[in-house]
Amino acid sequence: MMTGVILAGGLNRRMGGQSKALLPVQGEAIMLRQLKEMARWCQQVIVVTNEPDTLQPMLAAWDHDVLCVSDIYLQKGPLSGIHAASSVAQASHLWIVGCDMPYISGEAAEAMLTVCRENNVDAIIPELNGRLHPLHGIYARDVGSEAELLLREESYRLMGLLDHLDWQPAQAAFFEERHIRTDFAVNINTPDEYKDMLDNLSL
Repeated sequence: MMTGVILAGGLNRRMGGQSKALLPVQGEAIMLRQLKEMARWCQQVIVVTNEPDTLQPMLAAWDHDVLCVSDIYLQKGPLSGIHAASSVAQASHLWIVGCDMPYISGEAAEAMLTVCRENNVDAIIPELNGRLHPLHGIYARDVGSEAELLLREESYRLMGLLDHLDWQPAQAAFFEERHIRTDFAVNINTPDEYKDMLDNLSL
């Protein structure tokens, strides 16, 4: 099993301050969709947020245990969220996603977890359409110590963390041959992207 981690510590500037985690998709908040998927695959689910009061009404309606933690290094991006989550995670591996990803896939995460363990690497990162997606990746819990070193050095780039890890990509063919859909890394950053996604769902 693995610990599921939802990173919701951002300021949502590109969404005009509106919480991306609470945006409805097919009648449910994105984070609620994520919690439902993670509950099927994870022994523990962690939400990293610096504004727990904003999420509390939605979390209160979810009748499963969710551990909410805040960044130790405040507002330093996903790297600080990974560090905070790894410090309290129970499982040896973390499935880490952003709170703006409505289609996360437990099947994809489980497949990557298997490879991560078999190959004894620090992380497995999806590579889809020529782009890496570190926010639907599998990470060994120990990467938290490497993240902290970078944070102390005021080096906050998530991709910079990969430079310090032994990691492998999981390309589209990896998922396709296992009959796993590859839209799990879709995320929403702006109101226009959100509108386009909803328009596509209605077609």
